[in-house]
Amino acid sequence: MLLSRILAVALVALAAWAQPLKFDVASVKKLNTTGPPGDIPRNADPAPGHFHMTNVPMRMLLEWAYDLKDYQISGPDWIKIDERYEVIAKAAGPAPESEVRQMLQSLLLERFQMKVHRETRELPVYVLLPGKGAPKVKEVAADVQPTGRGDGTSVTFVGQPISRFTFMLSRRMDRPVLDMSGLTGRYEYTVDTSGLGFNGREPEVPGGTSIFTAVQRDLNLRLEARKEPIQILVIDSISKVPTEN
Repeated sequence: MLLSRILAVALVALAAWAQPLKFDVASVKKLNTTGPPGDIPRNADPAPGHFHMTNVPMRMLLEWAYDLKDYQISGPDWIKIDERYEVIAKAAGPAPESEVRQMLQSLLLERFQMKVHRETRELPVYVLLPGKGAPKVKEVAADVQPTGRGDGTSVTFVGQPISRFTFMLSRRMDRPVLDMSGLTGRYEYTVDTSGLGFNGREPEVPGGTSIFTAVQRDLNLRLEARKEPIQILVIDSISKVPTEN
């Protein structure tokens, strides 16, 4: 008898655990807006268990929900920028960011009748690797606020990880850039970007220093082209218009 009760409780707990996490209330709207999209950080409502993004394309919602980079999402072209959305949602109580991400996944799957699967693909990438000798970066104190600035010919990061630089390179080069430098702290560093275009195009400054040369000279790191296995979220089907709130 006791064993039966224990098994019954375990089954109930397992069933509850297997249920996808969902927001308590959520509003999802398609917006008729143009111009630059909103920022990806959900900084409008920082309360635990709350979520708010507005004027963002579907790609940004998917990036945040599944904790992916843009090159890790494969789907129709319109998810990149064409359509804009607003999502305002709240959990039943305070919840960690990891659970809010899962709730957003459930919300997008439901409201956009979305079907997805994951697969691994060999993609052409650049990898940022250690150079010979110590890297030319300065580690900063824990209380330094992260900032970044650029003047068109160089960029300076303060209190930022090296991954912030590779994120910028991924947006401007012709393939994703992966951080394999082994540098795990927060640093101050400046890099010449005069020879770097946008999205793999020709540099804005004619005759500018190659980014490959600049990375080696300014950071004592190196960029290498290769193919790497990358896990991809594939959008099999998705509606442009969400179901009603």
